[in-house]
Parts: sequence; structure tokens; C-alpha cells
Amino acid sequence: MTQRSARIAGGPLTRRRALGLAGATAMGAGLAACGGNSGGLTGGGGGSDSGGGGGISQWYHQYGEDGTQDAAKKYAAAYDKGDVTVNWVMGDYAAKLSTSLLSGKGVDVFENNAIAVDQAKQGRYADLSTIMEPVKDTFNPASLNAVTIDGKIWGVPMILDPQHFYYRKSLFEKAGIDVPETMDDLVDAAKELTTGKQKGLFLGNNFDATCWTMTWAAGGSPMSEARDAVGYNTPGMVEGLTAIQQMKSDGTLLTGAPSDWTDPAAFATGLSAITWGGCWELPQLEDALDDVGVFPHPAVGSEGKQVAMVGSWNEQVAGASKNIEAASEFVKWLWIDQTESQTDWALSYGFHIPPITSVADKAEALKSGNGKEIATMAQEMGVSGPPEWTGAVATPFNDAISAIMKKGSDPAEALSKAEEASNKAVTK
Repeated sequence: MTQRSARIAGGPLTRRRALGLAGATAMGAGLAACGGNSGGLTGGGGGSDSGGGGGISQWYHQYGEDGTQDAAKKYAAAYDKGDVTVNWVMGDYAAKLSTSLLSGKGVDVFENNAIAVDQAKQGRYADLSTIMEPVKDTFNPASLNAVTIDGKIWGVPMILDPQHFYYRKSLFEKAGIDVPETMDDLVDAAKELTTGKQKGLFLGNNFDATCWTMTWAAGGSPMSEARDAVGYNTPGMVEGLTAIQQMKSDGTLLTGAPSDWTDPAAFATGLSAITWGGCWELPQLEDALDDVGVFPHPAVGSEGKQVAMVGSWNEQVAGASKNIEAASEFVKWLWIDQTESQTDWALSYGFHIPPITSVADKAEALKSGNGKEIATMAQEMGVSGPPEWTGAVATPFNDAISAIMKKGSDPAEALSKAEEASNKAVTK
């Protein structure tokens, strides 16, 4: 391990690694948050933790990156149309948020990365279509898919976190390998780059994130366009999963790594030449290595296409808030109008993509190198799961992936059974 790569190993759980962990299992199934074991209030101004009265209570989960809490308080203090109290919620953010939304107390504005269909229908969220409709075409299309239910927009995207492949350019050059554009290319590269203790490819210890993204790359999607049935059981998906099984059998695939794909350690320390990862890992990887490159998920099968999975954090307004109009106005001010703050939030405390395309285009960190490549992939190849991809719908798929990858189950048979079970769970 080099001195530079040693900085990676054992790194803390950052705010966006939490998003990756949530999105890897089931979009909409729940929110993974990092932090301690107690709640906390800090803040910007008048407001109260009752979610009512004359101020606005704004909730954030506890972030891992230094400076994020001060930044959130700075934005709130700059708002001159009302008092905003920043509530920095430590511990189980998802559980605390769910309790407050159910009781109708304690929160007006909150961030979320897993908008739930049932909570929208139960009135836990305020409809933000009024502030989003005039500007929705300025947002990355993938970011809107994750906040839209029945044609209504329930959240304003705050940041985007694309997932993609990282690779070692020097190893590719030495082996005379081009960047993979198809699954066959990826299989060949993994085989060529497997040497000694280094495996060619790392897809995560549970394979769920890459296999979920593969549904689009293989010519399908988790759900149909109408969102009334799943769409992951395609010939390309069977082909792709069979290829992964073969790589595992051939010994070109890294399995059982000390850290999973959301942490850059395995790749940075030379355990693999290619890895699935998230954009939040880029600063650490570029600090540890001088030859890092990125590429999207390759096309799988004859109907496939290259894609980058795009996760997001979104700002919402509580449906039971006594300040819905004022809260919505604040959300519009911060996450639609304040473009400098959006760039600051996305890129000053880590590496993420501003959801508004024109804002991303102006960001210096996204004008060259890997930053530009990632931003371009998010814009041109970005895909995201809809809220209707709930935990109940996702569980059969995740179980099938586990059986295929860990028990050697037949991909065609396992996907067929999973599709039937998932469709029974789809909310009509």
C-alpha cells in the first residue's frame, strides 16, 4: 500500500456513501443515514422544533464531510423572508423523519433520498409541482424521475450522485485495452487485467448496485414506463448475469473485499483494476492515484445501451406543515434560485453534481477531466429508479440476484420467478 492509497483505507462514511448504500438495495425502500445515536438541533434563527409558528424548521441528516453543517446554517441565515432553523439530525434520520411526518410536528422542510409512494398518497409530503413545473426542463431528467409520482413533483433535487466504473488508465495502456463499451469488452478486460493478487473487476460484495443498474444497460428498466409492472427480466439481463457468473468462476472477479463498492479502498489499494463506484469517491481516488479514469456501465446484449445510475438527495416540504406556502417559497429560493449555493453545496465539501444543468455546466470542477466525464455521463446517459420501485417490489429482484451470484442459480429461471413476485407487489 502506498502512502497516497493509505489515506483511503478505513475512510469515514460520508454523506453520499450513505446515499449509495440506500440506492444499492432498493430505491424508495428507505434512507440510510450516517451519524451518532442522538438527535440534535442547531441553527439559523427564530423557528422552532414544533414545525409551526412563525419560523421554518429545516431538517438535514448528519453529514460526514467537514463544513456541511456550517454551510447549511449559512444558507438559512441568508434567507431574508423568514426565520429558518436548521435541525441537524443525528442517529436514525429515516426513523425520526418518519415519526415527525406522521405526527405532523417538528418539521417543515426536509431532505430525503427515497421518496415513498405511500407517504405521498397519505399526505405526508406537500406537492411542489407549482414551483417545479416552470423550471423542470432545466433539471437533469434523471433527477425528476425520482421525485415524480402520478405526474406530480414531490421534491426539488439538491445534488446528484452518479454511479459508474473507475479504472486504472496505466494498466489499460500497458495491456493495450480500450475502455469497455459492451459487456463482452468488460469481461475481456477483467480477464486480461487479472494478475497475481490483483483481480480484473470489482462489482461490490453483494452485486446489487451494479446488477440494478444493469437492468437499464441490458435494454430494460426496473419498472415499465407506465410504472405498472417491472421491466427487469430481459434477454440482455440474463446474458449479463450469466457473464458475471462466468467471471466469478474464472477468478477474474474480486469477491469478499474488506470494504464494499461505496468505499474506494479496495480499488485504491490495488485489489482490482476496475471497480464499480460512486462520484463521491473521486477526490479520494485522485488523491491516492494518478491514473484514474471513469466510464459508464457498458451496453449489455443486442438491445443494450451505456448508462450511469443517478442517485439524488431532494428537498421536500411536510404535508402537515402549518407553513407550507412559506416553506415552499424557501425551498424555491434555496434550491432553484440560489445557484451559487447549489454549486457550493455540491462541490465544496465533496464531489457531487448540481441537478440544474446550467449550474453544472458553469462549475469549474466539472469543466475538465473526470469531473467533466462524470457530469456528461449524468446528463447524457443518466437513469434513475422511480418511487414506485418500493422495498416490496425490489425484494424479489434482490433475492434473485443473491441466489444467482452466491448460489449459482440459473439467471433465466430466477429472474422469471422474481418478476412474477415483484409484479404482485406493484402498487396499482
